[in-house]
Parts: sequence; structure tokens; C-alpha cells
Amino acid sequence: MSAFWPLFVGGVAPAVFWGITAIFQKQSATAGAGSSAYLITFGLTLAITGAIAAVIWRPAPWTPTGIGFALLAGICFAFGTGLISYALFTYGVPVSKLAPIWSCNVLVTLAVGAIFLGEASQVDLWKLVPGTLLIIGGAILVSNA
Repeated sequence: MSAFWPLFVGGVAPAVFWGITAIFQKQSATAGAGSSAYLITFGLTLAITGAIAAVIWRPAPWTPTGIGFALLAGICFAFGTGLISYALFTYGVPVSKLAPIWSCNVLVTLAVGAIFLGEASQVDLWKLVPGTLLIIGGAILVSNA
């Protein structure tokens, strides 16, 4: 298998779906759904999709540690998504202004992975520093466009 498919399946396709998700999230807020209604509906959709995936994909064990980490991921995702929805609904912020900012999450993931998962040895500082500056600079430029 070439390196293309894993990057497409785990990178490009999710980026497209998450980008479209932001549009529907804005439309939900514009249509009058507050952040709690959005999170409940979004969460139920995730649960149903997870149940379907459990039937289609090869089942993996449900370990207590794995479930605990999944819960923590869900809590973080819910807070982030809820705050985005709140800002869209309450302040009427354009999604095109918020998306470049929250897309800087890759820097948080990189830092946490490097510090807590021991992935720092895999990071090339000569690429990290300019890449980080480009991401932050790009977010500033695009969100102010």
C-alpha cells in the first residue's frame, strides 16, 4: 500500500468532513439552535454512527483504559465544539473568522504529543519553528481577511 491512502483516509477526508461540519454548525446556530441543542444532537449522531461502525468494522476490545481516554477525548471535544457553537450563536461570529483560529489545534496536539507521549525525538526543530510561524501567521491573515 502506498503512503497516499493512509494520509488520505486519516487526513484529507477528515479535513474535508470537518470543514463541511463547521458550515453546518454555523447554519444550526443561524437557525436558532443554541449550543446545548447542538451538542445533544451532535452527540446522538456520533453515538449512532459509532454503533453502526461497531457493526461494520472489525470489533476491537473495550478496555477500561481505552474507554477512559475516549471519555476524556469526548469531554475535550464537547467543550471545544460547545464553545464554537456558543460563539456562533451568541455573538454571530462568522465561521470563516473562527475556523482559521481553531485550526491551530495542530500546534496543541504537537506540543502535547511531544511532551507527554515522548514524540519530541521525532520532531525536527528546523521544520517545526517555521511551520509554526506559518500556521499562526496564516491563521491571523485568514481570520482577518
